[in-house]
Amino acid sequence: MKRILVTACLLFLLGMLGKIAASTIDWSPSGPIPRELHSAVLDTVTNKTIVFGGLPSDTSSSKNLNDVWHLMDTGSTNLSWARVAITGSAMPAGRFGHSAGYDPTSNEMIIFGGAKGRSAPCLNDVWDLSNANGTGSLLPSWTQLSPSGTAPAARTTQGGVYDPGSNTLMIFGGQDCGSTTFSDAWYLWNANGVGGTPTWGQLLTSSGPGPRQGIGQSVVYNATTNQLILFGGTNGSGTYFNDVWTLGNANGYPAGSTAPWTQVSTSGTPPAARAGASVIYDSANNILTLFGGSNASGNFGDTWVLTNANGQGGTSTWTQIASGSLDFPAARTNHTAVWNSSTDKMTIFGGNLGSIGSTIVSTSDVFTLSNANGQ
Repeated sequence: MKRILVTACLLFLLGMLGKIAASTIDWSPSGPIPRELHSAVLDTVTNKTIVFGGLPSDTSSSKNLNDVWHLMDTGSTNLSWARVAITGSAMPAGRFGHSAGYDPTSNEMIIFGGAKGRSAPCLNDVWDLSNANGTGSLLPSWTQLSPSGTAPAARTTQGGVYDPGSNTLMIFGGQDCGSTTFSDAWYLWNANGVGGTPTWGQLLTSSGPGPRQGIGQSVVYNATTNQLILFGGTNGSGTYFNDVWTLGNANGYPAGSTAPWTQVSTSGTPPAARAGASVIYDSANNILTLFGGSNASGNFGDTWVLTNANGQGGTSTWTQIASGSLDFPAARTNHTAVWNSSTDKMTIFGGNLGSIGSTIVSTSDVFTLSNANGQ
């Protein structure tokens, strides 16, 4: 077994002092190849992270990835990868910058859109992976869904988040594999096709953050308040942001209602403006945790916490988490992050570490952040 340092338990101040610790974890030598702009969702019942697709480092290839992997965390000191065997002939095209969600009730993963080639064309198709966590007697299988209604324009690097309670996939922004960056917001009801025909609708939004891309992992959702929460991104014209916005009535309910954008006023020194960051959200405590990302100056390897993240319950305050450990992830962008509320662990995978000449350097490493919400 190859041994790598995987876990970083970090220090920060939210009114109290934490501890710094690191542990060495046994690691399976076989796993997914390095990638960025993939998707990752977590099944908290089996504690499996389900990874799909992405953009490989090999610039000589025009093919993107459409493989599925399970990252299994037993809760001890062992992590392991397993390539997921897919049954049937249906298979989504390889892609990057797509959106994904997971329904724990039906054990299905939903994906939308992304870019098919190294930079184009963009897609707006919807696929469902049944038995996504691989348990039971049936192998996972893909089905392409045919939603009713007018679909969003094809796009990549949009913000996407899924609400299992209402079986709704929510989409904001992104870019069209060309010169257009979007500022529209959409919902897909019955997103996995269970309980009815999947149906697209466009949200009637108030004036908001404007066009944004590079926000695939920078959007989260509060089901109690029905708010989408957005951090940062770029407008595609060289401007990067570090603002925080909420979008009300984000899942399209009640039908026909206006979805108001509200900018969250924050205190404390905020993170530098960036795109490609990963954000996880503890809705019970209304705390957002952010790692990494990039802007025109390069990649970031910093970690931040925003309390009262949706602008409710008190002052929204940024605090940077001090690393204080050698076992800290390298600066990166376009990685993924998942969060397990029962263990309060944030797990990141992959991402873009930067370039050496014309060669993009991606990674397949995994790090976990314990005490991720700071409570």
